[in-house]
Amino acid sequence: MVKQLGFENLEFNMKSVETEADTSIHEAERLIKASGLKCLTLHVGALHVKDPVEVHRAVYYGKISLDFAKKLQTPVMVVHSNIARQLPEPQRRGVLELVFGELTSYAKKLNVKLALENLSYASSGYGKNVGELEEILGIIDKDVVMGFTLDFCHAEATGQTQTLLEKYHGRLCNVHLSNRAHKPFDTATDRLLFLVQELGEYGYQGPLTLELGRKCTTDQILRTKRVIEEVLQRYTKK
Repeated sequence: MVKQLGFENLEFNMKSVETEADTSIHEAERLIKASGLKCLTLHVGALHVKDPVEVHRAVYYGKISLDFAKKLQTPVMVVHSNIARQLPEPQRRGVLELVFGELTSYAKKLNVKLALENLSYASSGYGKNVGELEEILGIIDKDVVMGFTLDFCHAEATGQTQTLLEKYHGRLCNVHLSNRAHKPFDTATDRLLFLVQELGEYGYQGPLTLELGRKCTTDQILRTKRVIEEVLQRYTKK
């Protein structure tokens, strides 16, 4: 269906993996190769750690996701902070060091770039604004400099789009695109135009990923695709 809708690339989301059997990774590789699509990014199987005892599960999900990224020849893996909001600061630091100490090392070994995504206002995770993201990056940026994934829908809901772009345009690896609440675009909004213009100003050349709600119809997906293509064409002509 992705191919029939006129796409050439995709972001593989680990939510689509039905089981964690050893054969799952080979089935994903077979399907993507058969479609002729290129997997530009992969979204991690995320877990918001509510207690330090859950660290091993978060690391496990992250490493399994990295194995998929390597097998699918995906250069960038989108990650969440893995920290629940209610976790106090001392424990937050300890969990971040444990989880990302292992994940960054494993990602470096597999030659996969990690890109931290800003979270939505409704998320139970920590990492919704520049202040929270700076705390996270200050802890996990060590041997490997973390990239950044801008989720436009999340940033708009938290009022952080411009601030995030100003702060992290140099780290930007991927942009998740959708209207508010992951709804489709029926027309080019002022905010969509603003985003595309800002990305152009910063010289961004990376992926734009349509991340729409699961209830979107194929017609809505196609309409969103056309709207974004029209905006991109209008801007590049300038």
